[in-house]
Amino acid sequence: MSSRFLLTTALQFALIYGAMRLHWLLGCLVMLVVIAFQRKRSRAAEAARNRGDISSYSTGSKTLDWALALAHPMAYHSIQGGFADKELAGADQTLASQLRPMVLHHLGMRTDLDDASIRRQLPALLRQRWFMQDLQRLSPGDDLHAAMAFACARVAFYVRCAHMLGWLDQALEHQVLLLNARRAQECFDSWLTYGQALARGRAQWLAHGRADTLGMGFGEDEVNQWVGQKSHPWHVMRWELRLEE
Repeated sequence: MSSRFLLTTALQFALIYGAMRLHWLLGCLVMLVVIAFQRKRSRAAEAARNRGDISSYSTGSKTLDWALALAHPMAYHSIQGGFADKELAGADQTLASQLRPMVLHHLGMRTDLDDASIRRQLPALLRQRWFMQDLQRLSPGDDLHAAMAFACARVAFYVRCAHMLGWLDQALEHQVLLLNARRAQECFDSWLTYGQALARGRAQWLAHGRADTLGMGFGEDEVNQWVGQKSHPWHVMRWELRLEE
């Protein structure tokens, strides 16, 4: 075997090895770029969900998204994403422990009831009294529109939470949310007027010495900003949307 043949073979081997190594390095680089891009998108999506951008509303139903948006300020302050997610899988243990007493108190149910008892009693209670929640004890001189906006927001929030806690089946949840949404459309003419009334309604609620356990403070100035933000659901969703079953 000649030295020239050996040299040629060695060169060919080196070229093939170099090409293979370059291909492997390029493949690794591409994979790293793809992973970095996916992580960036994932972080951006999570941030949007936590802010409650319109991308957070993904139930698959425009009507349901709209109905849930009535509770937007309190929902995304308390839950931070997932409230209007089509992949809703319920509340984890920590969230459930926070929501449970709030929901039961709002619904006028005993806080020592077990889940089975709640599931038996809640459907009939909602069918009979959902529209009265937060409107039973109005005081003389109360702003009725403000009280209605506050009631609409809280019904949307607590009915959705009851479903997340496993107390309410999806059919009844959707039925009550739809009725509540239609009530809001009949009482207000835009997200702006609804949001401003909601801000006044919360202030009126607190002025009577009642606690707002959701802890989301906002005024009409914040509402004006939200309605003008391109990523905010109150900007993107049409108030006049036809709410269908």
